[in-house]
Amino acid sequence: MRLLIPVLLAGTAMAAVDPGLLNLVMPDAKIVSGIQVDQAIVSPLAAYILNQMQPNDPGLLKFITATGFDPRHDLHEVLAATSANNSALVLGRGNFQISQITAAATAQGGAATLYNGVNIITGPGQGSGAVAFLDGSTAALGDLDSVKGAIDRRGAGKPSLDPALAQKAQDASAANQAWFATTTPLSDFLTGKLGDSNLNNLSQNNLFQSILQASGGMNFASGGIVISGDAVTSSAQNAQAVVDVLKFLVSMVPVNNSQLKSLADAATFSANGSTAHLSLTLTEDQAEQLFNGAPKKIGSARRN
Repeated sequence: MRLLIPVLLAGTAMAAVDPGLLNLVMPDAKIVSGIQVDQAIVSPLAAYILNQMQPNDPGLLKFITATGFDPRHDLHEVLAATSANNSALVLGRGNFQISQITAAATAQGGAATLYNGVNIITGPGQGSGAVAFLDGSTAALGDLDSVKGAIDRRGAGKPSLDPALAQKAQDASAANQAWFATTTPLSDFLTGKLGDSNLNNLSQNNLFQSILQASGGMNFASGGIVISGDAVTSSAQNAQAVVDVLKFLVSMVPVNNSQLKSLADAATFSANGSTAHLSLTLTEDQAEQLFNGAPKKIGSARRN
């Protein structure tokens, strides 16, 4: 199960989020995000990232042999949701060999417990989380209660979460291969999550409190990556204020950091009514450098 997690962080004509997965999300979800793996994996950046991986890594090969699941080919879409009480649920579309995966998990000390006709697999330790395969193409991963909730919601004809959030998720996923959406005020969402007392205090200022909804994502275009985001504020004045603050922060990027400065200069900000919009286009070279963390290796990596 742990090997599924890095895939979530990997992250053409684009299709919106799978309605069947969206129907499994908990009704009190506050933020949803996802990645269209099938679409993202064919991008030049994904090809570059896969080229840096070790295809014969013993741990990965052992996992594939034991479970019959190769995350590089068998995972098609991922949808993640976080609820008001910070419980998390990760849903996936793919090709899952349920009996083989279950046997591999129990051989490693896990347990399979039947719940409403579906086996829930839990690890040997307390708080290890749970995973369930609702069918051969649908997986649910998270804490035990969240996974049980997903099982209970299977077969639902429509999403049980807030319609505004469901619509925002559909809009963001239709425009991006990797995306997020929330209808929770930004100040509420960031409270206590920034790891720094000064940043947490900053998140509670009036400007952040004016941001009522946010969405955005990454589009893996043929020539690089387009990153975009929208922040819906309480007024047109606040939207312009957000844009002005972002422009000011960009202007503070030190000129002696040429890579960071070039990225900052490429960012654009605009206000449309009460919505603040940002956009950043990365070339393939810039995207690879950010992933690799060592610009001098880019040329040699391409030649290999």
